[in-house]
Amino acid sequence: MRNENRVAWSEGMFLRVQHFQQADRWTERLVRMTTRELAAYPWGVAEIGIDRSALAIGQFALSNLRGILPDGTLFEAPIDADLPPPLDLDETVKNATIYLALPARRPGKADVAINGGASSNGVRVVASHYEAPDSNVETDFMAPIDVGRLSLRYLKSGDELAGYELIGLARVIEVRSDKAVILDPEYIAPSLNCAAEPRLSELVTELLGIVRHRAEAIAERIGDPTIRGTAEVGDYFLLQILNRADPMLRHISANATRMHPMIFFENCIQLAGELATFTMDSKRASDFPPYRHDDLKGTFAAVFDDLRTSLSAVLEQSAVSIELSERRHGVRVGTINDRTLFKEAGFVLAVRAEMSAEDIRRKLPAQIKVGPVERIAELVNVALPGIPVRPLPVLPRQLPYRSGTIYFELDTKNPLWKQLDTSGAIALHLAGDFPGIELELWALRE
Repeated sequence: MRNENRVAWSEGMFLRVQHFQQADRWTERLVRMTTRELAAYPWGVAEIGIDRSALAIGQFALSNLRGILPDGTLFEAPIDADLPPPLDLDETVKNATIYLALPARRPGKADVAINGGASSNGVRVVASHYEAPDSNVETDFMAPIDVGRLSLRYLKSGDELAGYELIGLARVIEVRSDKAVILDPEYIAPSLNCAAEPRLSELVTELLGIVRHRAEAIAERIGDPTIRGTAEVGDYFLLQILNRADPMLRHISANATRMHPMIFFENCIQLAGELATFTMDSKRASDFPPYRHDDLKGTFAAVFDDLRTSLSAVLEQSAVSIELSERRHGVRVGTINDRTLFKEAGFVLAVRAEMSAEDIRRKLPAQIKVGPVERIAELVNVALPGIPVRPLPVLPRQLPYRSGTIYFELDTKNPLWKQLDTSGAIALHLAGDFPGIELELWALRE
């Protein structure tokens, strides 16, 4: 539009104030259009300080504010603009958004009010007196000039918002009878960086903490010598995903003042999509709503619900080793702290001995007694049948291959098995001659 075209300067032209105003508009448009094409959502708050003492007396006010309006206007209050006067709020205000507002540009209309007063209500800039020094020479001489200060104000939901450039600052849940204003702690103002809003910073810190904790837990589990070799390939893939996310989130956290929320959002949905393979029943990523710069609370809510679910889910070990301690009279006892294993897992006994595999398969089922620790003596002394064991034809997929090892499955359908749920431990007694016998008991989740 011609209102923002560059001035066609020429020698000998008669200069008017409009020439300089037009030059300013051209420069502002150049910066605005360049920024808009090079960066996504180049507007929002970069720093905000809410006056908490004002909230206690039924008012909304800021102590400081810095950012860029949607039309590209930069502001830093109270430095280059006065902070708006406190906004009075009463008990009728509920679920209302508080906005920072500046009258929008209107071609052909005045942008600056020289004399202030009532005439400044519809203009963007109010002239203010300033004693300007001469920065070219060392002198005490000061020249009085007028400078423009933005005419910022607060508006709220329900006010006439048309004709203003707006940035949401906070959301009022209610105003109590004692005049205390209750703000939505989850609200996130449109932000230029991840450090501008406390809530946004909390999300970055929360996700980084959960990812690091989860990665450390999985790495420790994989490295545990008691279960080494039993970790599924999925554990390594999951650790790979978390190890990729960890340094990226640390980078975002360390450079939060330079990281746009959209960059953080992109990393969140990527991580959520990768984790869905392991934690979601559908094995597919959720259909997250698109990024909305003017609704960061809603933007991050859905993806963080998924992330918290995925990262809080306990991906249980598929193979749990149960330590067998030797007692008197050839009894071995295994304590199982996770009682859910009795109902949700199958139990396998791994046996090695200095004898042929065929002899182990043939002799052991008849020579072993398995049952609750409280009843093992009775089972042995009275020659009662215990929980049967059956040789397995193939190695269970959850267990590592070990040469010379024979695997037996415990019959979890046997009536004695139900008694283990209330027992202190599971006990095994092996009779007969099995030279160099080694026994390992495993609980295998499907």
